[in-house]
Formats: sequence, C-alpha cells, structure tokens
Amino acid sequence: MVKIHFLNVGHGDCTIIEHASGNITMIDVNNGEELDSETGAEISEALNYDPALVYNAAHMQNLSPTDLLKNLGYSRELENPVRYFKNMFLGKHIFRYIQTHPDLDHMRGIAALREEGINITNFWDTEHSKEPEEFIGDDKSHWDEYNNLRSGSGVTVLKLSRHAKNHYYNSHPVLNIDGDGIYILAPTSELTSQANESENWNNLSYVLMLVHNGIRVVFGGDAGSQVWDSIVEAANPKSELSCHILKASHHGRDSGYHEEVVKLMKPVYTIVSVGKKPEADASNKYRQHTLNEVWSTRWKGNIISTIYDNGKFDISSQYANG
Repeated sequence: MVKIHFLNVGHGDCTIIEHASGNITMIDVNNGEELDSETGAEISEALNYDPALVYNAAHMQNLSPTDLLKNLGYSRELENPVRYFKNMFLGKHIFRYIQTHPDLDHMRGIAALREEGINITNFWDTEHSKEPEEFIGDDKSHWDEYNNLRSGSGVTVLKLSRHAKNHYYNSHPVLNIDGDGIYILAPTSELTSQANESENWNNLSYVLMLVHNGIRVVFGGDAGSQVWDSIVEAANPKSELSCHILKASHHGRDSGYHEEVVKLMKPVYTIVSVGKKPEADASNKYRQHTLNEVWSTRWKGNIISTIYDNGKFDISSQYANG
C-alpha cells in the first residue's frame, strides 16, 4: 500500500509519500501557517470581501489577516508540514527529500526539518546556478540550509534526469524490482542548460511519475510549457503519460497548464496545491480533461490518496466541501 499526503501549506508545496517499502519521500516543503498576502487577497475575493478592506480591518483590530479571514468564514487551517511529519511519522526519517527546483516557496521549512531533528538520507537536487539577490524574513536560513544539504552535509546528494534508473527509486536492472516506483519525466540536461541560461528555474523542475500496482500519479512541480513539450515529445507510446492523479504544475496557474499533455494524461483527479488564482487560474481548463474532479488544498485542506495493493485507489480530504 502507498499513501500520498498533499498538504495545505498555502502559497507553496509539500507532498509526503509513504511507500510500500516503508520508505518516506518528501517532495518540497513550505512551512506556512500564515496566509501570504496574495493568498489572503484571493480568499477575501472568494468570500466577496474587498482585500484592501480586510487587511485594513486586520491592522486596526490588531489581528493577522489569517485570523480575520477565519472570523469572516474561512475555516481552513494551513498545515505546518514539519509538525505534521512529526505527528504522523513519529521517530521516522525522510528517506528521500526531493527539491523540485530552487524557488523559496518550495523550500521554506527546510531549515526547520533539521532544527526539529528530522533526518534526511537522500537529497535530490538539480544542476542549477541560482543565487538569490535578496531575502525576505527568515528566507536566508532556509537557503543556507538548502545549500548545506546540496553540498552533501550528512546526506547523499543525487542530481537526476529523465530515464535515470536505480533499484531504490524505480527498477533493479537484473531482479526486475520496481523499488519505490518513482520515474523521472524531467528535467533533462538540455532543459537544465536552457533554464540556467534564461534563469527560468521552473524549466529545470523535476516532473515525476509514481507507479504502484498500475495506479499512476504525476507530480508536476513548477514545470512550464517548455518542459511539457519535451515530455510529450519523448513519450513513446504517448499512452505512457496516462495517469489517475495529476498534481497540477505551478499551483494550477495557466503558466503550468499544457493542454496536450493533460489530454494525454486524462487524470481521474487533478490536485491543485493552492487553488483559484482569478487572473491566472487554469482550474477550469483542467476540469475539461479531468474525469472526476479538480481538488484544491485551499478549500479541501490536506488531501490524502491511498493506493491499495489490489490496484485500486481512493482519495479523501480534510474538509468535505470546497
């Protein structure tokens, strides 16, 4: 049995996978208990309130925007992924941490993992040359810890690309063992080189497919159209891209939507890690090619999918409506 936890971490990403082997994979981490201003504004609009008035009222009442939105009817609690991990996986470590790409909204909280004594065995990284010019709040502590890990401090560092094989994460070349069933659709050396040249770090994002007993889940990272074009071109046959669950790229934004690849995937469910973004939202486009529903962590809270050993799966959420 495999269990996937898509956490409601606000404007960011964190997914935890419990593998049948007993290994635990964490894909990205965003330690957000307070709504960021962009998310707060979008929720205010969804509740039919003027965002500026909400923020002014919060300031006047000495409340955080998160607390004021709760008073106005938004009852979804953001998840602290480090606390969630400690509560759900007491005494366990992260066998495999995957940093899909070097954007801070995908790594805020990485310093907290070490501070809380959560050990990482294998650290997946990308061959990027990014160096942020400035930091906000405690971002520098997370960036420093990220660099500490990618330098190999206490971990085995892997920088992998499409079709990489190993008996731990996908297949054994002799014994035909599927390992933890993680297959790498992107990046490639070409995509990485182009991303470093253009400084478009989304284009070197990991795109992964998890396979267990015929059930397939795609994790899109922050991949853009250039990445998806490459994935479609490389797929042979195209049917190998079909999946049951798609974790939408780039928080469900238009910039991560690629109609051709979503048509080929034909997901039963699409999961969006943030939710509606009024001016750049692709949720309705995903709905056109998703067999059942598009679920947003913003309204559904934490979403858990269980893949059973009989080749079936189910999906549930923290909040029923949304």
